[in-house]
Amino acid sequence: MKQYVIHFHCPIDQGTTERFRDRCLQAIDEGASALLLNLSTIGGSTHLGFSIYSFLKSLPVPVSAVNAGNIESMGIVMYLAASERLAVPHSRFLIHPMTWHFSQSAVDHSRLREYLSSLNNDLERYARIFELETAHAERKLDIIHCLSAEERVIPAYDSLACGMAHRLEQVVFDTDARHLTVSAEH
Repeated sequence: MKQYVIHFHCPIDQGTTERFRDRCLQAIDEGASALLLNLSTIGGSTHLGFSIYSFLKSLPVPVSAVNAGNIESMGIVMYLAASERLAVPHSRFLIHPMTWHFSQSAVDHSRLREYLSSLNNDLERYARIFELETAHAERKLDIIHCLSAEERVIPAYDSLACGMAHRLEQVVFDTDARHLTVSAEH
């Protein structure tokens, strides 16, 4: 059984999300019986991060993920979708308060309320996923506080107790592994 590794070392945006989906489906079409995600991302779009989480959960093969350096923000939601989660010894995670980027120069009260409602809903969805995927953690992280008030850097060794990673390991890919990449530029 050939190892299929999908490398995602870029932000989560429309283009990278589509290319990631395509690489996963390509691997499955080629006969992959499992996927190994090699991740390092600063995160990005909340709605696309939640879409990636749901997409990974829908795949008919087991998904493992490796924190290959830094996984931040919405990248953590992506990482938590994997049923087996590894972190290389010197990697880290970053959870920070959620933000909203405004594209309009003028916004009325109704639109501001909509943005606030959406931001609060994103925070709740992130927290629910985090709590679900780390339910067996030795030490519970106050995820709401991290997402709304104060950032938290979590080194790889601490991610085990927080339930984020299942084990620390310097991953070495099989010599005959099939490598599929996603890059920020198409």
